[in-house]
Amino acid sequence: MTKGRNFTFPTPAKAKLKDHSVFCTSERIISLYNQAHGTDRVRMTDTIKNWFAHEAQNNGWAGGHFLPEIQTGHNAGCVLFTPPNQVNVNITVTEHTLVLMAEDPDA
Repeated sequence: MTKGRNFTFPTPAKAKLKDHSVFCTSERIISLYNQAHGTDRVRMTDTIKNWFAHEAQNNGWAGGHFLPEIQTGHNAGCVLFTPPNQVNVNITVTEHTLVLMAEDPDA
């Protein structure tokens, strides 16, 4: 196995998530796979895709979608989607109305 840069698997907590998704290139996915398995793979395979999808779920991602590169049709990488945000809600019941107010997460 060729020694290279050490990669850590991306997690939603460590990503900048204003768009609720991030892109992981096929090169990075293959490097993560090689690092985890002690191999020296150079091409994206179904085995690597399945491993990456499973690891993504284990690392807190809501899901992912592998994308082809437009010109070659080869796998360009995977878009990872963040899990939905949980919203804390204050509930107030008045005489005839139920009022739900989302708490401000920045407050």
